[in-house]
Amino acid sequence: MRYFCLIFMSFLFGCGGGGGGGAPAPASTPVSSNVAPGTNVVSLYAATVNVNILLASVTVCTPNTSNCQVIPNLLVDTGSYGIRILKSALSVSLTQVTGSGGNPLAECAPFASGYTWGPVEAADIAIGGEKAYGIPIQVIDDSQSPNPAVPASCSSTSISIGSAAALNANGVLGVGVFTNDCGASCTAANNGVYFECPATGCASLGEPASFQVKNPVTQFALDNNGLVIVLPQLPPSGASSLSGSMIFGIGTRSNNALGQANVLMLDGSGNLTTVFNGQALTSSFLDSGSNMLFFQDGTTPACKIVIGGYCPSSTQQFSATLQAANSPTPSVSVSFSVANGDALVSTGNNILFNNIAGSPTAPGTFDWGLPFFFGRSVYFAVSGSMTPAGPGPFVAF
Repeated sequence: MRYFCLIFMSFLFGCGGGGGGGAPAPASTPVSSNVAPGTNVVSLYAATVNVNILLASVTVCTPNTSNCQVIPNLLVDTGSYGIRILKSALSVSLTQVTGSGGNPLAECAPFASGYTWGPVEAADIAIGGEKAYGIPIQVIDDSQSPNPAVPASCSSTSISIGSAAALNANGVLGVGVFTNDCGASCTAANNGVYFECPATGCASLGEPASFQVKNPVTQFALDNNGLVIVLPQLPPSGASSLSGSMIFGIGTRSNNALGQANVLMLDGSGNLTTVFNGQALTSSFLDSGSNMLFFQDGTTPACKIVIGGYCPSSTQQFSATLQAANSPTPSVSVSFSVANGDALVSTGNNILFNNIAGSPTAPGTFDWGLPFFFGRSVYFAVSGSMTPAGPGPFVAF
């Protein structure tokens, strides 16, 4: 399996000058996408703890009961698959999933920024008016002493991001283009992702797809072939809050029709190609869980406040071409701007920006993070599911 594409950069917000010093911060700017409500529509909003963190609320229930809890502030992540909720945010009891070897199942979920650890448990899920029953989710054990303990093969390879402070959220709502969060590679033993944990300790075992954490969209009775994320456009100085929408299904209702959107097929890892500065970056992806655009540019100065960010002396204009995986056609040209990240975040009011960028964590990639989504309707078709444009996986915008 590939690592999930959840990438954050940290920000240190500047404080306003004391005693009348410093320029006043600009007025707060809320923005809205104005999508009509529907049973397949869920509202999206922004966190205030970091820049460009897109959130939604999910209702979690004990299977086959009315014992339910609304969990707010789950990070909406099109670069991963499955629901992950912090143990500290969960008050309803769920059902422990037993692995193929007959022992309690746990997961070390790998992200680009680190890992999350905790048991796999079954839950009934409602997102907006859509429901999925008895699906495996990960409960992230964010206690001081996780039980079962994190295996060394998990903790030694990365850092834990299994906390509200690290995630900037109560968990992750992974709604990318695949059904299972690991797939065929985790059916083999020693996969390093799934572990069975008897009292004697945890061991990595192969687990069939039916036991793996599930993308909840694929488990809906209707509108289960993908989704659309609709976010408003932002002014160059950013916005203080937003009202956006996630619409489930593609071509299943009048509110999720593809229309004239450009369709780009993805490969088996969910990637497409970005041609930028004369290079074909074949491991590129669209990822609402990344809070900046991440690409390699050796000419743009680095920031001092925005760690890993770009800080040109004046706003720079760029262009790139997005291509279908393994083919130069179809392709779509995209123009974007990069402003001084330090200047943007130091204003103090706005937390949403479409012109903030930084350097990538892996070569050969262009991570079209949340700034790409502003002002667009972006479609994600689930692999193998039929849509009016044919089967997924694909993205369209």
